[in-house]
Amino acid sequence: MKKTIKILGAFAIIFALGFVLFGCTAGTGETNGDGTFTVTFVDYDGTVLKTQICDVGEVCALQPPANPDNKEDCHFTHWSVFSSEYDEIEANTTIKAVYTLNKNLITIGGRSIVWYSVLIMGGIMTAFLIGIREAKRLDISQDALIDGFLWIVPVAILGARLWYVAFEFESFYVAGDIGATLLKIIGFNDGVINGNFGLAGLAIHGAFFTAVVCAYFYARKRKINLLKVADLVGVGFLVAQTFGRWGNFLNQEAHGGVVGGMTEGLANWTFEQQYDFLRYTLHLPNFIVNNMYIIGSISNETQPITAFYHPTFFYELTLNWLGFFIALVLRRLKFVRIGELFSFYLVWYGGVRIFIESMRTDPLTYQIFGLELQAATTTSVLMILGAIALSLCIRLWWKGESYGTIPGHFELRKKIVSAPVSPHDPA
Repeated sequence: MKKTIKILGAFAIIFALGFVLFGCTAGTGETNGDGTFTVTFVDYDGTVLKTQICDVGEVCALQPPANPDNKEDCHFTHWSVFSSEYDEIEANTTIKAVYTLNKNLITIGGRSIVWYSVLIMGGIMTAFLIGIREAKRLDISQDALIDGFLWIVPVAILGARLWYVAFEFESFYVAGDIGATLLKIIGFNDGVINGNFGLAGLAIHGAFFTAVVCAYFYARKRKINLLKVADLVGVGFLVAQTFGRWGNFLNQEAHGGVVGGMTEGLANWTFEQQYDFLRYTLHLPNFIVNNMYIIGSISNETQPITAFYHPTFFYELTLNWLGFFIALVLRRLKFVRIGELFSFYLVWYGGVRIFIESMRTDPLTYQIFGLELQAATTTSVLMILGAIALSLCIRLWWKGESYGTIPGHFELRKKIVSAPVSPHDPA
């Protein structure tokens, strides 16, 4: 347990370091001493783009420079001071250009390593380390767990890809011939073998179901308690999915609708109102708020206009972290049966996805009987129903062992309220 907490603490520190405040307003409170003050517009790196001198006590008609575009692989979002606040400036002030975050970690030889892939692998490795720690407690061979990990993970990634392709096949993957279509499916996005390669499109439900099926057959082959393996898989997925959502954030995908909503194709709120809601009502860090400013496209239904969009990735990963810590407690309680942590995962994540899918603008959909349904919502409902059935089987028919038989459970015995005091003890 202590090692698990240390690992989670290390990752928490890493992410805390990422909470950099973008676009602060540097108002010194000082003037130039001659009855004037200077407003300086600077780029992300401090390069001065424009200065304007104004008279103290008089309204200054500030005019920002043209929107800059000087940060590679990023785009300008807004100035750190909104135009509605210009009239309140009465001292020397620096207004900074705010950009979106760079989704690329590093570029080598013209090929970029994106944060999304790094975070996905980070989530998988974190889940693996937690599983290794818990396997010993559950009396599962760590060697067996490592062997299973080495072949189940690649197959699960393949399952995630195929699940996504199945629901987006006609929209993105149909090419001129079978060969080009297959190339697009395996990651060559232009339908030809070139440098434009990457699995831009994975679905967590595909990875989950593939991993569960593989884990079933692997547990049977290695004669490992299937319910114990299921519990490890469930808890691991809760952690891994939080990392993947950070990747969606950096890619500016899997987001919700326009903050404040839209009416007849127009945003109901101004940019400033949208920003203030995310920053000061929801109290999200600046770097999250700024990266939710997404350049719109009339041809793109997921982001129809340029605006601040709801960070559904953050809502989901926060709920998943909460579910993970609840699972850490449940696995120490004597009344919880082996296998019910998996049931908890199915219910928790199923409920979270139903909530999130109600806000997302880019859900995977399918049609049946003339109705268009969301794949993730349907799958989540089935997951919840499956969890109920599994728990009933564990409780009523299988009557498996509880976590009370596993070392490290919480002792729920009543403590002695008081004890006889020795006459030799000091009063």
